[in-house]
Amino acid sequence: MSTRGLPDGTAHALDRLDRPELRPAAVAESLSRWRRIAAMPRSALADPHNDITEFVAPAVRDHLERAVRALGRRAARPLRATVDPLDRQFEAKTLNNPRLDPAAPWWARRWWH
Repeated sequence: MSTRGLPDGTAHALDRLDRPELRPAAVAESLSRWRRIAAMPRSALADPHNDITEFVAPAVRDHLERAVRALGRRAARPLRATVDPLDRQFEAKTLNNPRLDPAAPWWARRWWH
């Protein structure tokens, strides 16, 4: 792991994409933020009208998903393996919002309630 927790192969593959929004440092920052969010206690994520659950987490997770999708399957595998357990942590601490568009990614349909 080189760029603040980002697997080396993933960082090199992101460099090769040459997309400013997917620079290794930017993706590493999102990964770091996703780790911090997933590690938050359920009580913090369940606060009513919680900006982290409703806005910050979906934006961070969207950025990670864009990185995963931009990479080839092989290059994305280490990043996906790092993100998946964090996803499970976040999902376990939040609830699905049945009022939101079911076509939206699962992390954009979580809420505090």
